[in-house]
Amino acid sequence: MLEIWVRDAISDVLRSYLKDIGQENDIATLLPKGIRLEFPKKEGFGEISTPLAMHLSPLLKISPRKIAETLSPALASFPLFRSVDIAGPGYLNFTFSEESIRETLRKILDPHSDLVVPEEGKRRILLEFVSANPTGPLHVGHGRGAAYGDALSRVLKAAGHDVTTEYYINDAGNQMEMLGRSTCLAWRKLQRTVSESEETDFLKGATPYKGDYIREIAQEMIDTPGLLSVEEARAALDPEAPESSYLSRFTEFSQDRIMDGIREDLRQFGVPFDVFFSEKVLHEKKEGEGSDAISRWIGRIREASADAREHSVPDVYESDGALWLRTTVLGDDKDRVLLRSDGRLTYFAADIAYHALKMERGFDVLIDVWGADHHGYIPRMDAAVRTLSRLLDRPVEFRVALIQLVSLVRDGRPVSMSTRGGEFVTLREVLDEVGNDATRFSYLTRSHESSLEFDLNKAKERSMDNPVYYVQYAHARVKSLLRQADARGLPIPSVWTAADLESLGEPAERDLVRFLDRFSMIVNDVSRSLEVHPLTEYLTDLAGRYHHFYFHHRILSQEPQDRSLTFARIALSVAVGRVLEKGLGLLGISAPDVM
Repeated sequence: MLEIWVRDAISDVLRSYLKDIGQENDIATLLPKGIRLEFPKKEGFGEISTPLAMHLSPLLKISPRKIAETLSPALASFPLFRSVDIAGPGYLNFTFSEESIRETLRKILDPHSDLVVPEEGKRRILLEFVSANPTGPLHVGHGRGAAYGDALSRVLKAAGHDVTTEYYINDAGNQMEMLGRSTCLAWRKLQRTVSESEETDFLKGATPYKGDYIREIAQEMIDTPGLLSVEEARAALDPEAPESSYLSRFTEFSQDRIMDGIREDLRQFGVPFDVFFSEKVLHEKKEGEGSDAISRWIGRIREASADAREHSVPDVYESDGALWLRTTVLGDDKDRVLLRSDGRLTYFAADIAYHALKMERGFDVLIDVWGADHHGYIPRMDAAVRTLSRLLDRPVEFRVALIQLVSLVRDGRPVSMSTRGGEFVTLREVLDEVGNDATRFSYLTRSHESSLEFDLNKAKERSMDNPVYYVQYAHARVKSLLRQADARGLPIPSVWTAADLESLGEPAERDLVRFLDRFSMIVNDVSRSLEVHPLTEYLTDLAGRYHHFYFHHRILSQEPQDRSLTFARIALSVAVGRVLEKGLGLLGISAPDVM
């Protein structure tokens, strides 16, 4: 709020200044990135500053110092500021008035305030994340994507956007057939001996999915009467029987069981989705239409390709019997095949159709959260979305967040994470051992673009060395303080007034209020940058500041003459608790009252 008030004050004064000097351009034209504010790291340079004069100087052909000297007196007249000083070549350094500090705190304490000032320009956003193949359970890497995507969706909503979360189920193609073959092979092995040659022939030279989960699904198929008909079971045991008579049952049952497990893991992790989108939809022919969605969209791109070159949009062309999209015109390292020479559509073609359907649903922004190994896929999909935007005559912003790898550590040693042979650590195992809150916080402590070392021992510690415990304990400390106040007969008002806060004035109190005020700015910065970890860092910093304040300042004084200060510091503590609870909630983490 303080930052908003500062920008408003500067804007008012700047508009008058530009008018006085006959400048025809408005603020938005001169400063397309807005008025920049900074937080000085050293004392003596105000509580907030702006390099505005330096930014305007080359545009107005006036020295920055002269601009600052003209703006400073007008800004100093605002009740918001106690002083406005000029430093260096033209920095404007602001120190807030006591009244503005108290008003800021009162707004944070307002029970009707949600603590986040929404961004201007509400947008419809489709956020697709996790989207793990239904060929195995979620592992710890998927968990990081789930924590990131869910926290980002909460932040985007808090910033005022209309957000839909979606999970794309890759339930078509060769991988699903191999899942069915893997389960069927395990099913056979549980009932009879399978020779090496029979296994090789059945798998057609491909590597099967392995692991306990495959054997468990196969065992369930054996233990569930009627799941396979007598004819299907007999055929499944006979290497000479046609696969079409039984294999699809193994594929469907395996996928359903794995997706049930994925949905349950996500539910346990507190990650809801608005939509689960099946890839099969893209391959189905709708009634009244002669082709599936993929063929229709590739056909539309092909038809519109004639004038694409005139607008620097990828066009479609044929070469070596295949159909290609010329993605190199938009920075891809090579053009991409849409339709193979044998008539089979590529996965890229399916992804184009999927994103076309996203755009048809009316979203302004498409955010895809992918694994780090998909880095090379970004240019081609960016080219595809631009092609579709032109085709649909509606610009859509396309953004991708890449989730880097997670390594687990226990007792100072790495935990094996090999997926070879089906050996990997599942998300559910980590949640059972560590718990939701610690798992989420650990995932969100670093940028999603950086690799992460997840220390299982530290995550389980109930000590101040555990980051999530450190933050949650600050909230619990506030709640404990309120219980103590109630026990002493100190009534906590439901609505705080400016008079309740007049006793605040120490530098530590001002600093804490100003830091609380940054919360809305942090949330909006996360919304724009798609980087969630600054919010985690902010909450950790806030918790540390409150712990320090708690130990160095008496809050619940027994002295009658200190009653007004006691109430004011209780109010400050309540504000800290509100911000911690809101911030933890945006991360999908609980804010316990007792620890």
